[in-house]
Amino acid sequence: MGQTAWGWLIAIYLFLGGLGAGSFLMAAFFELSGWRYRAKFCPVALVGATVSGPLVALGSLLLIFDLGAGRTEPWRIFYMFTHFSSVMTWGIYILSIFIPLALVYGFLELMESEPWLKGFVSARLPWLLRNGRTYRRWVAAVGSVFAVATAVYTGVLISDVGPAIPLWSQPVLPFVRIPMLPILFFISAISTGMGLTFDISATIADPEIQRRFRIMDLSHILLIGLENIAIGLLFISALSSGGSAAESARIVLYGPLAVVFWVGVVLVGLVFPFVVHAYAIGRGQHSLASGVGSGVGIVIAGLLLRYMIVYAGIPAAL
Repeated sequence: MGQTAWGWLIAIYLFLGGLGAGSFLMAAFFELSGWRYRAKFCPVALVGATVSGPLVALGSLLLIFDLGAGRTEPWRIFYMFTHFSSVMTWGIYILSIFIPLALVYGFLELMESEPWLKGFVSARLPWLLRNGRTYRRWVAAVGSVFAVATAVYTGVLISDVGPAIPLWSQPVLPFVRIPMLPILFFISAISTGMGLTFDISATIADPEIQRRFRIMDLSHILLIGLENIAIGLLFISALSSGGSAAESARIVLYGPLAVVFWVGVVLVGLVFPFVVHAYAIGRGQHSLASGVGSGVGIVIAGLLLRYMIVYAGIPAAL
C-alpha cells in the first residue's frame, strides 16, 4: 500500500499552488504580450489575475493546517522563517511574496474591468487609474518570477522528502540528478492554469476567443506531449530503480491507483484534451462543449495527478 502520512490536504495544496501559479502566468502572458488588449474584455487576464492569489493562499492555509504545529501550536510556524537551510522556509518566503503580488494584480485587473471599482478608484486615487497599465505590467513581470518559483516549489517540497520516499526523488534521467517532480508539476501548473483561464473561463465568457487565439491549441498539444514524457520518464526511472520506487510505480500502473491514473489522468486529462485540440486545429474552431470539456478534464487530471503521486509514495524502509 502507498504511504498515507501525507494525505488529501497535501495533494490539494500541491494542486492549488500549481493552479494558482499557472493562472497568474496565463494572465501575465496576455498582459505582457499585449494580447489582453485585442478586445475590450479579456476573461483570461481577469480570471487569471483574480483567482491566483486566493487559490495559492487557500492552499498555503491547508499546508499549515496539515502540519501538526499548525493545528496545536500555530505560533511555531513563525520559527520556520529562520531555518534558511529548510526547503519549507524557502517556500514560506516565496509564498509570502507571491500571494500579495497576486492579490495586487487581481485588484489592478478588477479596477479596469468593474465600473463601480473603476469609479471608486477614479474618485480617490486618480493617479492609480491613470497609470494602471504600467503598474499591471510591472506586477505581472515581477509576479511571474515568483509564480514560476511557486509552481516549481510544489515539486521541490515533495521531492525533498527523498530518498525517504524514493518515487518522489526520481531523477529526470539516471545521469541527470535533477528531480523529475518539480519539472512535472511546473508543466502541469501551466497546463491547468491554461485549462482554467482559457479553456473554461474564456470559452464561457467569449466563445469566439478560441478562434482568435488559434496558437493556444498548439500550446495545449505541446504541454500534453511534455507532460506525457515527464510522467513516462518518472515511472520508467522508478521501475528501473527497483525497491520501494518500483513498487510505487506498480501501484499506479496496475495496482490500486490504476483507475485514477489510466482513466482520471491519462484518458480525461491527456488523451481527451489532445484529441479535442488536434480536431480543433483541423476544423479551425472549438465548440463550447469541447473547449470547456477540455479545460475541466485538464484541471481534474491536475488534482488526480498530485493525489496519485502523494498516495503512491512508499517509504524506502518498506
